[in-house]
Amino acid sequence: MKLYGNKYFTDTVQSMLKSGRLAHCFIIFGEKGVGKKTAAGYLAKALVCTGEEERPCGKCRACRLAEENAHPDIIFPETAGKLNTYNIETVREVRSGAYVKPNDGNAKVYIFRDADNIKLPAQNALLKIIEEPPEFAYFIFTASSKSAFLPTILSRAVSLGITPCSIDQCSAALGERGYSSEQILAAQSCFGGNIGMCISFLENDNLQNIASLTKKAVNSIINRDEYSLLAALSSPEIKDRETVRLFLEMLDKAIRDAAVMRVNPDAEAAGCCKRESSRLAPLITATSAERMHSLIYRASLDAEANVSTFLLMSALCGGIMNS
Repeated sequence: MKLYGNKYFTDTVQSMLKSGRLAHCFIIFGEKGVGKKTAAGYLAKALVCTGEEERPCGKCRACRLAEENAHPDIIFPETAGKLNTYNIETVREVRSGAYVKPNDGNAKVYIFRDADNIKLPAQNALLKIIEEPPEFAYFIFTASSKSAFLPTILSRAVSLGITPCSIDQCSAALGERGYSSEQILAAQSCFGGNIGMCISFLENDNLQNIASLTKKAVNSIINRDEYSLLAALSSPEIKDRETVRLFLEMLDKAIRDAAVMRVNPDAEAAGCCKRESSRLAPLITATSAERMHSLIYRASLDAEANVSTFLLMSALCGGIMNS
């Protein structure tokens, strides 16, 4: 997929390439759907590109292989365990392989996708090779936040944030995928310029249902309707750990948006219900928003611990109504 917007990211990469002062470790961070993996792919392609002028040129053999996810020197370490994270065994394999010269070109790139839950022993094991990497080895991590990484890792990496693109750029991206104007407007009404989330919304009925439930939950908070809130939180649509996680994440963003809009009514929304968040904004205080965030975070931890969905949602409902 083409990387839309994020001029600061591409300008920074191009500046490094032209100066020849390339970092060996990059952390690409941002909310879900903004294009972190696309940005990582762009960077990896630029690193392996053999073009003499523009990089990535998109024309050389290395660029074509990278575009097809078939380049032998762009490596995606495997995750393991229930959390699908990177463990110390994986890191040891990376460390030993990183010293082997590239198969095809002058660079070898390791991309750690969705590294939010990377274990601390694994980060410590990575530190030595990040500190003193072979001249041809590069490491790219994608995560929702830089806070996932140890300060020692952060100090040796270039951190680059990825943000949602403009509405026009998002419309262009969705239009290229064949979506109608009506579909694009419906997706953008929930997720603005977040291309990835807009695509997920249009291709996933479950996400549409969760977005609708989030709006109902926020309206219930606005109306102080505990019964309606419990009905939304206890909906059959929220049926497993993944849908619980997604719903809580979207509800948390809606509360965050309301708190921000209380200070700045024109602020961009991060969540799926800008209209509802703007209505909640005058009714919420910083203290109540912080309390709701803490309650939602606690519920998400309970969900990971396999606590009964009905029990955790009932407790969340009562806590929110008392906030």
